[in-house]
Amino acid sequence: MAPPNWQLIGAVIAIVVSIIALALRHLLAEIFPWWMIRKQKNAKLAAPTKSFKGKTILITGANGAFGSRAAKMIADLGVERLILADVRDCTGVKQRIEVETTATNKPDIQVWHVDMMSYQSCREFAKRARALKSLDGVLLVAGILSFKRQESPEGWETSIQVNYLSTALLALLLLPSLKSSPSNPEAPVLTFVTTFGLYPASPFMGAPKSGSYLKHLSNNKDGMMQANQYGRSKGLLLYFTRELASRVSKAQGLQVTVNSADPGAAWTPLTDPNRNMFIPRLIMAISARDVESGAKVLVNAACSTDQSHGGILLDYDLWP
Repeated sequence: MAPPNWQLIGAVIAIVVSIIALALRHLLAEIFPWWMIRKQKNAKLAAPTKSFKGKTILITGANGAFGSRAAKMIADLGVERLILADVRDCTGVKQRIEVETTATNKPDIQVWHVDMMSYQSCREFAKRARALKSLDGVLLVAGILSFKRQESPEGWETSIQVNYLSTALLALLLLPSLKSSPSNPEAPVLTFVTTFGLYPASPFMGAPKSGSYLKHLSNNKDGMMQANQYGRSKGLLLYFTRELASRVSKAQGLQVTVNSADPGAAWTPLTDPNRNMFIPRLIMAISARDVESGAKVLVNAACSTDQSHGGILLDYDLWP
């Protein structure tokens, strides 16, 4: 009996291991791109420096961790008018910005209210925005994260309602109000917030054999479906954003830059309730960074040029 050819066996094992590694990386690229998340976590982002002088910027979710910090940064960069919108009262945020801003000229800060659970509230909010002489940028930061299924007054699961349906509606209603200030030579910017959470949610976004796709996603059960509902709602929003950008670029006389920005993961009042859950805590251990970094990404997106139109900004880079 001939002795085993260890070189050949070793070569075969190496080839098999390489194939498995490549297959695993390809699978993770669609489900959990950990290298992208680690890059984002370890990024050292310089503070945005582009001036907002003369501009009017509107931020929804302005009472949240990302929205409030983005508002402060925009105020420091010389914005003329800053509109803080949330279902909660943003007066405290306004007062902190007025006291802490380093801008030479204090911005005109207005506090507005919008209930993302209500279509009527979205319509009233957009009607108020139509009275603005100019609107240079809208940051649609408002969102919810819920591991327990609940329904909105409109009859939809709350993540689908707030993160997708009402955000999309508000974007469409605000679109005609987006026009640059006289001192702003660039197109106004409409920015949506996206997340890597849509990757692990993608296997749970299959279509039903019949009936409404949105109702299928909304009529979910508690458990894994609800655990991935945030990512599913953001997946829907990303498809909407891409389609909106495509249509806006073809529209006659409507010059608006539409983009998405991923602020990354961070422990905030939105995510804090999940600290005692093993899987969210494990994911955050890999991905979480300081809230300031995420706010920088949003501010950068809000002052982007038309080169970002239809794109996703992962930190300061355009992402496929």
